[in-house]
Amino acid sequence: MKNIKYFLIAIIGIITISCSNDNTADPTGTLSLKLTDAPMHYDQFISASVMIDKIEIGNSTDINSMMTIMDTPMKYNLLELVNGITSTMANVEIPMGDYDLIRFYISSTEMEMVNGDSFTYNMSQDGYSGNGMMQNGMILNSSNRSVDIQLDHFLTISEGNMSEFLLDIDVDQSFMLEGVNFVNNGNGMMMNMSGFTFMPTMRFIDMSNAGTINGAVQDMNENLPNATITLKHNGEFYTSTHSNSNGHYALIGIPEGMYTIEIELEGYMMNPIGNEQNMGELNMMSNSTLSVNFNMITSN
Repeated sequence: MKNIKYFLIAIIGIITISCSNDNTADPTGTLSLKLTDAPMHYDQFISASVMIDKIEIGNSTDINSMMTIMDTPMKYNLLELVNGITSTMANVEIPMGDYDLIRFYISSTEMEMVNGDSFTYNMSQDGYSGNGMMQNGMILNSSNRSVDIQLDHFLTISEGNMSEFLLDIDVDQSFMLEGVNFVNNGNGMMMNMSGFTFMPTMRFIDMSNAGTINGAVQDMNENLPNATITLKHNGEFYTSTHSNSNGHYALIGIPEGMYTIEIELEGYMMNPIGNEQNMGELNMMSNSTLSVNFNMITSN
């Protein structure tokens, strides 16, 4: 009987210690990182891909704070991630707290053309080209072939909540084509090139206070594909996209603020009638959606 009593006391002690450990575990929240693309204006490519090997997060003031949140190399065709389509790079639980540094390891990029040509740019051998767009304090780290994004405000992870962030890579500004020439004219025109270099140009957005602008490009008869829609903030380029085969477009991850929007489509101009909404400034509010359509007429 005495042995049974001691055994029960031991079991109770183990349960108590286990509960105590659960209560003292660091509280966590969920971080979701998504990838999208501001596409290029050429229609001569099947793919423009990046290989992301690893993603880390931490604090810029403490070099030892960096933690890995993704370490499975993934290849993303950015041309598939347009008009609001995204791909999830990481969805992980991390300790609650404030973080201000995101580090992406991109080992290589690749472009495939409709004529069958393909080109690869290897960052581990050739490094990055240029300085890239320094939005959010982006730094190209040549020592470890990474892209460091120094945030201008803390990325806060709170207990039990999900925080969603968007990485928007601008293909047109990042893939710098070399030796470009064109053969034939009109619909039969084909583009050739000798290669490209990679200059990361991207923006990193907190989706908790960002919205969406979407709509259609159309004339009197039908919706129009391949129009370039450009969003500007304070008169400067912010991001862009193209209308799809159905004439629709979407700009996602647009922070609060005032913007202007422009459109270009070869052979067309904006109709003086029916474009009043997109002629002035657009007021983007947190988590809102603005519908902006473009009415076009043929140009002389």
